[in-house]
Amino acid sequence: MRWYTYDHVIFDFDSTLSGIEGIDVLADKAGVGEKVSQLTQQAMDGKTELESVYEQRLSTIRPTRGQIRALKEQYRKHLTEDAREVISALHLLGIETYIVSGGLLEPIVEIGTGLGIPIKNIKAVEIQYDEFSGEWWLAQNGRNDRDQPFLKSNQTALEKTHGKAGVIEQLLCGKRGRSLLVGDGASDLVAGCAVDLFVGYTGIVERERVVTSAPVLLKSRSLAPVIVLSAGLRAIDGVEGNRFQTLFRKAFELIDAGMLQFNDRNLGDRFKRVLKGGTENEEKIFS
Repeated sequence: MRWYTYDHVIFDFDSTLSGIEGIDVLADKAGVGEKVSQLTQQAMDGKTELESVYEQRLSTIRPTRGQIRALKEQYRKHLTEDAREVISALHLLGIETYIVSGGLLEPIVEIGTGLGIPIKNIKAVEIQYDEFSGEWWLAQNGRNDRDQPFLKSNQTALEKTHGKAGVIEQLLCGKRGRSLLVGDGASDLVAGCAVDLFVGYTGIVERERVVTSAPVLLKSRSLAPVIVLSAGLRAIDGVEGNRFQTLFRKAFELIDAGMLQFNDRNLGDRFKRVLKGGTENEEKIFS
């Protein structure tokens, strides 16, 4: 028996690749944290469509371009455990990676490309700034555009294609191979219809709808088990003798500790049988 392998791995960003919700960080600094956090929570829990709160959250915060750019440093400081190493290992194994997020595009692109994900594979919310506020003439000369305030969100890819599922379908159009999505929110759960497997990530925050409905749950803070889920045991040969061998061992240790939970019982039984058959000689695998 073989485990399904996946050629495309798509990540949500906020509370998945990074341990923060960027929009909530901006809201706290603007003094409207509680109001915006409630909107975010409702969307993540599936009580409100995520697309419907984009404009409402940003209009409440009114962030400047400089504040949004500074968000990348917070994202970088709070990268999820093993995120960088997992993405590098997936690339080594020939797996293509993507980010599809309801967060703000500008800082997410900078962090995502820094992780090695191609810019064409990163989709998030674009916004427009009020270029004629304050000393706008300085910005027109390429100076001091940090104080430009938020004007409105563009008609983003997420809105035009009816959410993340439509974006993922466009990204994968014409590409061969199976796909896997890792995310923490209800919008990711809904987008699972566009991929072959949805993995609910609860290592940072647990959302009831995801916990009860995702076919697979990744409960550890570390993303290391994503390697085994996506590449199967062929990853053993792919990482043998290089710097990812330790990461692969960690993935198995987390799996053994029960950090993967299968709501889809048939899928879970298949995974366990394949894993047991392939790791009986663990000392040989990791020698």
